Amino acid sequence: MEIRLLIFIALVSAAILTKLTWQKGYRVFKLLPLLFIFALAFLRPQNVDTLWLAAISFGLAGDALLLSEKGFVPGLASFLLGHVFYILAFARETGGFFYTPPLLLGVGSVVIGVSSYFVRHLLQSRQKKYIVPVIIYTFVSGLFVLNAFRFPFFSYAVCGAVCFGLSDFLLAFNKFIRPSWYVQAAVSLTYYGAQWMLALHFRSL
Repeated sequence: MEIRLLIFIALVSAAILTKLTWQKGYRVFKLLPLLFIFALAFLRPQNVDTLWLAAISFGLAGDALLLSEKGFVPGLASFLLGHVFYILAFARETGGFFYTPPLLLGVGSVVIGVSSYFVRHLLQSRQKKYIVPVIIYTFVSGLFVLNAFRFPFFSYAVCGAVCFGLSDFLLAFNKFIRPSWYVQAAVSLTYYGAQWMLALHFRSL
């Protein structure tokens, strides 16, 4: 296993451990995995994809915003913009926005199902103010995954986008439905894994 991956795993482990046990420390360790990806990317600046750079920059901003309870919606908006840049980067590589009917049906069904699931719980818990942001975010997240599936099934693009979508789902599940330490750990694990694989896809490491 490469030393850079070992270091990344160590940083992710530290971020997850402090998230569960030491909130003050987590404010520092949370940002380190993505900062490490930035550092690796800029060791070879000629390879840095500008759309990828914008996407991961908004991810880093979202990480910082989510450290505050009041930063949830701004953080969501930041990750949303990051998704948009990932979508644009994928579309540039594949030549535009063209999808097969089975792919549209499959991803669309998941998006509708996830949106309905959260809307129902938000109505029951009287958190209606989050309904529109969650629906918009779920739609854009679905478009992100949809564009990734234009690459080979087990590619870094597909694995990274699916992990990101799973992380988004778990984050909302933990906030709105059933918070728990193991879901919080899973959110971080899938998120950092997604960012690492997407960086590999865009040849930025």
